[in-house]
Amino acid sequence: MTTSASERAIDGIVARGEIGGRTLQIVESGAVECAVYGPAALREGMVRVRTMRSAISPGTEMTFYGRAATNVYLHKRWNEELRLFETGAPSMEYPLVFGYRAAGTVVESRSADVPVGVRVYGSWRHTELSALPGEYAATHVLPDGLGWDDGVDVAQMGPICVNAVAFGESEHAGAPAVIFGAGVVGLITAQVARATGADPVYVVDRIPSRLAIVAGLGMTPVEAAAGSDVAAELKQRHGSEGIPVAWEATGSTRALHEAIRVVRRRGNVVAVGFYQGEGAGLLLGDEFHHNGIRITCGQIGNLHPTQTWDTLRARVLELAQSEQVTLGGLPRLTLPIERADEAFAALTRPDEVLQVALSYESPSA
Repeated sequence: MTTSASERAIDGIVARGEIGGRTLQIVESGAVECAVYGPAALREGMVRVRTMRSAISPGTEMTFYGRAATNVYLHKRWNEELRLFETGAPSMEYPLVFGYRAAGTVVESRSADVPVGVRVYGSWRHTELSALPGEYAATHVLPDGLGWDDGVDVAQMGPICVNAVAFGESEHAGAPAVIFGAGVVGLITAQVARATGADPVYVVDRIPSRLAIVAGLGMTPVEAAAGSDVAAELKQRHGSEGIPVAWEATGSTRALHEAIRVVRRRGNVVAVGFYQGEGAGLLLGDEFHHNGIRITCGQIGNLHPTQTWDTLRARVLELAQSEQVTLGGLPRLTLPIERADEAFAALTRPDEVLQVALSYESPSA
């Protein structure tokens, strides 16, 4: 990763208007910075959005963080034609600018369909100013009654969870469902599973503060205490054939193994977490082999055949506006973009912090 190549990459992003003003970036040391880039001239048909909130992914984006960052794109090259990762020059170059959960206000428009002042949500980088196609902005208007934090979650986190529940193939309707992980993905997935007929809904975690959130949302918390056997406890309660679907939302292969153990014979485990490294604690000769378990990748890069991004976001809006799912009301630490380094550090303390949002109010003089 040469300096000149990195500069060319970032210069192209700036020239396209994808970033502008105060912007979160990660440099080659793994450190997080708040850099400032001048906004590019706005092209015809585009709008410029001033970000009000963006939120850091506690899963994917954290894999880019730190000296020992694990994200596969930093270590291998993605061959799109073969859909394989290959050895060679990595696909991504430093400095890294990314982000996929944001909401803001149109402050400049060269699109006849989108006036200045419209509130929009969507997927753009952690940056103060971003140029978006007018047709994109027009179809991503944040409805009245939903706040910035709701908009951030409509952009990506909600669709992740609606997509994951779609991979349950409705087998959970009228039956118990189990979600491993009371992080943001687990909490929203559990609510969507409940809204689509699962009853009761169990959410498994080891962190008391997160289990308290589960209870506050009206679902059943299950503590993964040392020495406990969650699968045995739930199967004793509902029988060996009682639980058709479980969702694994922690990214831990040990939790994936427990999800395999908890479902019925030929049950379905939907893998939603982002798994790093080798599969420690995943024993495929045990229940997976003897009970014929299906493991389905329900991650957002793998859209369910019945879904599109438009249908996913429409469903999230429906669930949020009908108050069947809590989005922006989930706890979050909000920090100014200038403190982006603190934001990433906070996410390494899951006992204290569920999620982190970044705000972009004008800095004080």
